[in-house]
Amino acid sequence: MLDVNVLMRALQDSADSVVITEVGASGCRPIVFVNPAFERMTGYSADEVVGEDCRLLNAGLERQPELDQLRDALVDGAHCRVTVENRRKNGTRFWNELSISPVRNADGEMTHFLGIQNDVTEQVLAQRELERRVHAVDSRHDEMRSKLYTDPLTEVANRRAFNEALTALWASDDAADRPFALLRIDIDFFEAFNDAYGETDGDRCLQDIARAIVLAVSDERATVARYMNDEFAVVIPGCDQARVEAVGEQIRVAVELLNIQRDDVPSRRVTVSVGGTVVEAYDTPALTIDQVQRYVDASLFVARGGRDIFLGTGNSVDIRPIAAQRLQPPPQGASTSSQQDAVRN
Repeated sequence: MLDVNVLMRALQDSADSVVITEVGASGCRPIVFVNPAFERMTGYSADEVVGEDCRLLNAGLERQPELDQLRDALVDGAHCRVTVENRRKNGTRFWNELSISPVRNADGEMTHFLGIQNDVTEQVLAQRELERRVHAVDSRHDEMRSKLYTDPLTEVANRRAFNEALTALWASDDAADRPFALLRIDIDFFEAFNDAYGETDGDRCLQDIARAIVLAVSDERATVARYMNDEFAVVIPGCDQARVEAVGEQIRVAVELLNIQRDDVPSRRVTVSVGGTVVEAYDTPALTIDQVQRYVDASLFVARGGRDIFLGTGNSVDIRPIAAQRLQPPPQGASTSSQQDAVRN
């Protein structure tokens, strides 16, 4: 059996801080032993802490979740390892990695707790500095991405972001993404408005309309973008013909309700023209993104002829949106070229 004197010498000479507390009545756990490493780490002498509770190291620092974990382990008589912020005798703070273990007598009764402590302040501060730098890098990355994909005036997505969203949606095999809708919104006679009222009012008009479009679309999965100058674009996953017609009209009405005054048009206010189309699940093998974009361009072109109008799927025009043709799935064995001819005709 190990000599008790050898055991005591080992505890005294340990480079790790050692503290032993007694399990007293009413949950009291007075300190009965500390080694010289504890004295060096905390600044307290053995005479100052023996009989005291270890909580003296947490004075003013009680609101730490790790202390709740530590208290639960003391009540349950379980092993526990936590890193907590403590306070030295001189008031300076340090980070203490504390491991506690229950000590039981021959009858299995818990009589003491053994605590091994290490000052890990340098490691904690180094980790925090690393996390700060990573956060700074992430913030700069997010800022750069925001500048790369956001229109600075209207704060909606820019054309690059729209094209990438459309490309990703085009390649998606998620059934929830089909059918999807494309919308293009043009501010009627905006160049004349800008010339008449100046760039400041023109910029404010663009900003107000961008917000109105976002609110009218009201879909977290949708991408609303400033496509070019006075033109906006929207792509909506999982949007069928009925819904795109409703959304297109909501956009037109939302801009109308802004009641942005102008005196150079009969309506006496700023209006928009909206063109749209729907891509069904079975359209994509026979079409390209550029072809679909041309359908939307054509729809918007016709809508511009009327102004303050939504011309979307279901309208009877010479160049009709895809869904207006109600394409059926191609018959088995049909060639891609014949499918494309059907779409064109």
